Amino acid sequence: MKQKIFIRTSAALLFAVLFFGACADDNFIDKNKESDRGAALNFEIQSIQDATPEQTRVAALGLNEADMAPQVLEASNNAGLDICLVETTIPGVNPVQTDEQTRGKVIKTNLPTDFSTLGYRGDQASTISQTPNWFYNKRTKSDGQLYDQIFWSWDNRFARFYAIYPQITSATNNIILSSETHSGNPQIEFTVKPNVIDQQDLMTATTGVIEYANRGEAPRTTLNFRHALTAVHFTMGQNLWAGQIKQIEIRGAINKGTYILSDDPSQSGTWTLGTSTDNFVLSNININTVTSPNSVITDDNGNYTFFMIPQEVTGKGINVYVKFYDGKEINVPLKGKWLQGTTKSYTLTNTTSNWDYKFEVLGQDNTAAYDKTDAGTYRVTSYRQFNGTRIPIAWNVVGYDANDDGNFDMNEKPEWLEGISLTEGVGGYNAQLGRVTVKKAKLIDMLKPYNDIIRKEPPKGTQAAPYNLSNSTGATTIENTGNSYLVPSCGYYKIPLVYGNAITNSADNPASYISSAPSVSFAGNQGYTFPDIVLHKFLDHNNQEIHSPYINVQNAANPATKASIVWADQPGLVEDLNIEGSGSNTFVKFKVSKDNIRSGNAVIAVKNNSGTIMWSWHLWFSHADALDKIPVTNKTNYVYKFSKSTLGLSYLRWEISDYNKPRTVKLKIRQSMKVNGSNKESIITITQNPGGIKDFATALYQFGRKDALPGTDAIAEGNYTFDSSTGGHTLGEAIQNPDKMFQYSQTTPNILAWTKTFYVNLWSTNNIVTSQNDKPVVKTVYDPCPPGFKMPPPNAFTAFRNNQGKPNAEGEWDYGYHYYNKLNSPDATIYFPAVGDRDYAWGGLSSSVGRSTYYLSAIPWSEHAAWAMYLSRDRTDEPGGGYGASAYGIHPIADE
Repeated sequence: MKQKIFIRTSAALLFAVLFFGACADDNFIDKNKESDRGAALNFEIQSIQDATPEQTRVAALGLNEADMAPQVLEASNNAGLDICLVETTIPGVNPVQTDEQTRGKVIKTNLPTDFSTLGYRGDQASTISQTPNWFYNKRTKSDGQLYDQIFWSWDNRFARFYAIYPQITSATNNIILSSETHSGNPQIEFTVKPNVIDQQDLMTATTGVIEYANRGEAPRTTLNFRHALTAVHFTMGQNLWAGQIKQIEIRGAINKGTYILSDDPSQSGTWTLGTSTDNFVLSNININTVTSPNSVITDDNGNYTFFMIPQEVTGKGINVYVKFYDGKEINVPLKGKWLQGTTKSYTLTNTTSNWDYKFEVLGQDNTAAYDKTDAGTYRVTSYRQFNGTRIPIAWNVVGYDANDDGNFDMNEKPEWLEGISLTEGVGGYNAQLGRVTVKKAKLIDMLKPYNDIIRKEPPKGTQAAPYNLSNSTGATTIENTGNSYLVPSCGYYKIPLVYGNAITNSADNPASYISSAPSVSFAGNQGYTFPDIVLHKFLDHNNQEIHSPYINVQNAANPATKASIVWADQPGLVEDLNIEGSGSNTFVKFKVSKDNIRSGNAVIAVKNNSGTIMWSWHLWFSHADALDKIPVTNKTNYVYKFSKSTLGLSYLRWEISDYNKPRTVKLKIRQSMKVNGSNKESIITITQNPGGIKDFATALYQFGRKDALPGTDAIAEGNYTFDSSTGGHTLGEAIQNPDKMFQYSQTTPNILAWTKTFYVNLWSTNNIVTSQNDKPVVKTVYDPCPPGFKMPPPNAFTAFRNNQGKPNAEGEWDYGYHYYNKLNSPDATIYFPAVGDRDYAWGGLSSSVGRSTYYLSAIPWSEHAAWAMYLSRDRTDEPGGGYGASAYGIHPIADE
């Protein structure tokens, strides 16, 4: 969603976006005069190696038998071990045997992620531009669809296209594409990353000349991708001594080169090598040479492949270095060539003669989610070779180990493992591919027991003596008031008609509605200077200064006489709303029945005789411990006591898998032929993670408003509407319309906020700054938090991002994060769900619910925005700017 960014640009840029957005339609019409709307450009994706059998693949890569010959490389070591490294070359990057049914057919496929494309065109084949005059470095989806649709032009019917995977962006600083003005075939400045985990394959494609022959009918445009690098992986041989491998390095290889793409789709591009060298490290691994024989060294996702620039290896000082945890070190000088589009397999084994037995099992993506059935693949390579002769060796699955006792049996297959597609194979030089399928987890309903806790709480109050929510014991005395109240059980309740927190510790709290801050001018981002951004006296529903904490004293001539539900996200939460008393002793009363109480939210309002809303309150139906305090120490060593739950958090659906820890089973695969009296074996581990479904809602807030907006579109009672009028709104309008979300003003001076003018202190009475800080927040009558809590300053959130820039959280993503309460030595966690937001431009609930959100602070970022923390899967940002007119979540801190 477009507001899922922090506002780090100037407001001038924001204005430019709005201004030029208004001109977009005109540009679109002009552009269409040069294109045919019915002929959209799309690409078909094909991999040369996957579409051809081995013999054809060898020829397509320009290889010969000498290139494919295996060799034994001598190893030196510090422990007197009798070992060597056996090298084999495979055409293609981790190729798979082609099924009989697909041989000779075009194999359509998708790339793993997005890629980049370039378009060159002309009115004749001979006049196709030498520069990318059609488009340059366009982001293209993995299935060949362009993100920005492009149409063929009859005036330029001939074109040539190039493609590069992965997509080249400012983040891919090791892959630099020639400029848009570069003449000739595009080229790539490529640098191999030294950390193997960070490396990625490089693939390119060209179409040759494509003609748009039939007007209105886009021609078929196929991209045949070729691998530009050499893949290198390492395998443990059979009968090695016991040891734990800690690190593998390739030392002294060329790390930079220029790759020029071919304009012939049947040919690979060419490399021009640089002169610099580097070391390439796979570190912090733990490979047991006894329990992992014949297995390609990999993680669950196959990420331990070295991707190297093709180069001459013999005599170049390129070595393989292997380090063990017990101090053993092995060094092997390499020979031969690394050839483009091939896989080099280096097997560490005992020195032997005659037949070399190859048995490799590579498991990929063998971890499945609770609600998925695909648990990845396994590739089995099984053959023996000598002097260039290769003979397949059969293999089979010999058993499962589901209880991790080291014993494998075919009868130990767990119920949740649906099956594996291949239990045996004839073997061969190319890997045979098997697929793993698991069953979706059974789900347990957690919502009913969650709601049962609320239903089983003892009822509070009676019809004759309702429970006073502003009193810690429910007594009649008004102790502490707020704009939100927690309702933890059924019963009879009442709320005093008091402005926000205008009563604190049983006394008038003028600091909540009268600021002691001086007048402060503010130079806005639009060049407009606000003469005074301080709201010195807070306003009621009539935009009149508040002079009494009591609504019916402030409005004695026209008091509140009736009450109603504004909105509720569950039916029947509030019953029998009415007003009793007068003046400073006026209360709104309501009933909560045992049959209807559940996790949910409601907003109630009081009105005068003419029906004008004078104030409203958020009622939060949740567990009694929702407002328990959790101390959190931030990066500047301030301690903030956050409430246990996000304000208004309620569950609409909650189901979890019937297991709470990853369930695993090991699969043992065995080569049928014995070597020195034993069979080669390998083990892969299949895992299914726990998980579940959380469908929740909260109260969402526009910055500076007290009024809770629904965090779900399923409104059970009342109404929620979006006011699309522009120009901004007064504070009194906001109070009178708690059912409305206001569109951003779209007018200077505060374009992206909902207010007519900019106030710096709506949620902190004496605030005069727009900076990130730890300054004390003085709670105002517009603060949306319950009694005893208030809005946090921006720095309160800095504990939730660690020093490595990652979420400082326990466990995996859980529709949000369970953050640690300290950066060092934490002793508690606190849950921040991804509650989503409502869009500032149309008021709709975004698709980010359960995926991302902002959490508001008490301090504005500018006249357009508020300081807020953004979180999403794998990401928690330092506090930054969130749009002032969008509605975001709130997680209160204790008002102490």
